[in-house]
Amino acid sequence: MKRNSGAAERVPDYKLQEFQRQVGYVFQDEQLLISALRHSSVQGRSVHYFDRLEFLGDRVLNMLVAKRLYKTFPNDTEGDLSNRYTSLVCYETCAEIAKAIGLDQVLSVAPGTTFEDMRILGDAMEALLGAMFLDGGLQPCENFVENYWRDRIMKPVHPPQDAKSALQEWAQAHGKPLPVYEVINKTGSEHEPLFTVEVTVEGLPPAQGQGTCKKLAEKKAAERMLEGVKG
Repeated sequence: MKRNSGAAERVPDYKLQEFQRQVGYVFQDEQLLISALRHSSVQGRSVHYFDRLEFLGDRVLNMLVAKRLYKTFPNDTEGDLSNRYTSLVCYETCAEIAKAIGLDQVLSVAPGTTFEDMRILGDAMEALLGAMFLDGGLQPCENFVENYWRDRIMKPVHPPQDAKSALQEWAQAHGKPLPVYEVINKTGSEHEPLFTVEVTVEGLPPAQGQGTCKKLAEKKAAERMLEGVKG
């Protein structure tokens, strides 16, 4: 999916109003909302504000999800809580919720920017939470997380094990040292980087993976190595 928003494009007022109704929160300072909806791929001063809002929103989301899990599952171990937490705050989940509230329809991005890996939508979801926190404090953020994360939090099954954890357990079960990950290349622009990561495990040929961040590239490398040891 592509959006062709240009650097000068501004979301019409009626769309901002519709979007706020969907989110369930009306901003007192609409400029905060506009900054959260102007992705850093767009040139201009707002790049700075979007990145800062994303930074703040990431911390707000992490705290609120951790709090909700702590209260909801009093008998879970730290490991069980961590597994649930990881799947709830990852960019894939944030991107799914961003699409559910129509954020992809109001987000301003550079011409030709794609949403294929969903990371842009995940970043924007965090920026929106950051803007909401600055505008109205923690309560509207908590209400939003309760509304849109509740069903995911309450799923009766534990989230599937991620590839890095699975590879680590495989290595330990076979008496090998822990996997080692190394960034061997980085290409692309500042706003759309591409990392290449290589993972090594004693006695196995190395495997490589690519992604728009180191974490995603590490995951892809781990998946590639697991395919080799299980295939």
